[in-house]
Amino acid sequence: MSKPTTAWFDTLTASVQALGAATREYRMAERAAHNALWNTDATRLLPANGAVGVPGRDSVRPQHDALRQLRELHTEMHERTKALYENAAVAYAHGAAAALHSVLVGKRPHHVELARDGGRYVRPTGRLPNLRSFLGEWAGGPWLATLREQVIEREHARAIVADFEFFEDLADCMVPEWSHASERAAGLADSAHAYGEAAEGALYFVLLTSRTARDAEDGR
Repeated sequence: MSKPTTAWFDTLTASVQALGAATREYRMAERAAHNALWNTDATRLLPANGAVGVPGRDSVRPQHDALRQLRELHTEMHERTKALYENAAVAYAHGAAAALHSVLVGKRPHHVELARDGGRYVRPTGRLPNLRSFLGEWAGGPWLATLREQVIEREHARAIVADFEFFEDLADCMVPEWSHASERAAGLADSAHAYGEAAEGALYFVLLTSRTARDAEDGR
C-alpha cells in the first residue's frame, strides 16, 4: 500500500509553525533567565552579614558568596538565551515572510529553507519583503507593514552595534550613536517574533482563501 503524500501547504505551514514554537521556547527561557538574574540582585535582599571562618583566610560571608556565584551563572544564562531568542525570532520572521511571499507569487514550497551555522540560523542579509500590495483583502496588512518597518529599523541598529563591537575600544566608550543603536536593537527579538506571528496569520489567510476560491470554481 502506497504511503499517502502530504500536501505541500501542510508541510509548509508546519514548517512555519515549528519556527514559531522554537521562538516561543527561547522567549520563555530568556524571560526565566532574566527573572533568575533579578533574584540575585543583592540590593533587594535583606543581607545576612554572618561570616564563616576559613583556614588560611580571614572569613567568608556565605550569602554574599552564593549571590556572587549565582549572579555569574545567571548572567551567562541570560546572555545566551537572549542571543538564542533573537536568532530564532529573526529566523521566524524571515522564514514566515519567505513562505508567504512564495505562495503569493504562485509558488508551492514544501518547507521554509534557512541556512544554519554552528547550531544557529544564519542572519539574513536582505530586508523583509514588502507584501502590503499583495494583501489588500487581509485586514492585518497595515499591521504587518508596521511590524516590518520596526524589524528593519532594529536590524539596522543591530548591524551598527555589531560594527562598534568589532572595535573593542569604541564599544567600551559611550558613543551616542552606539548607545542609541543598542537601545533600538534590544527590541529586535520581540519585534521579529511579532512579525513572524503576523506573517504566519497572513499565510493561513492566503492559503484558506485560495483553496476556497478553487473549491468554488470546481463546484461550478
